[in-house]
Amino acid sequence: MNFSAWAIRKPTPSILLFIMLTVAGLVAFRGLGVQYMPDMDYPAVIVTASLPGAGPEQVEAEVARPIEDSISSIAGVRHVTTTINDGSARIFVDFAVEKNLQIALTDVRDAVTRVRSMLPSDLQEPVVSRVDFSGLAVLTYAVSRARHGRGGPVLVCR
Repeated sequence: MNFSAWAIRKPTPSILLFIMLTVAGLVAFRGLGVQYMPDMDYPAVIVTASLPGAGPEQVEAEVARPIEDSISSIAGVRHVTTTINDGSARIFVDFAVEKNLQIALTDVRDAVTRVRSMLPSDLQEPVVSRVDFSGLAVLTYAVSRARHGRGGPVLVCR
């Protein structure tokens, strides 16, 4: 016997099955945990290197450039951004989303270790760490006030 013919002649079991599945789906949906900001391991690594007493030009030439050159040869690197201050350099390495974070961290550590002998001897040991985006702000507002002519104060959002 054909199942569809039986279901048409006796619709009660099909309707009851549909109602039970609908109720089970609603109960499961209400119990589903929803997170406002889902956890995501974005593959990004920061290298911090300190050379006490050195100026920005010296840190750039003797510390940042050799580390950047070594890191840029790693597969999956999208961007390398360096911030240099008096006596320190922070190198932010952004990887493609497909790259495993642990592998990226290991690759950057290996790259820094490869050039360690070329770096100044008084350089403190470079710190390689992963970037945790879960605690960072998604959006930041800055409000300032500027006076314009006769109209009075104007608020400017940036």
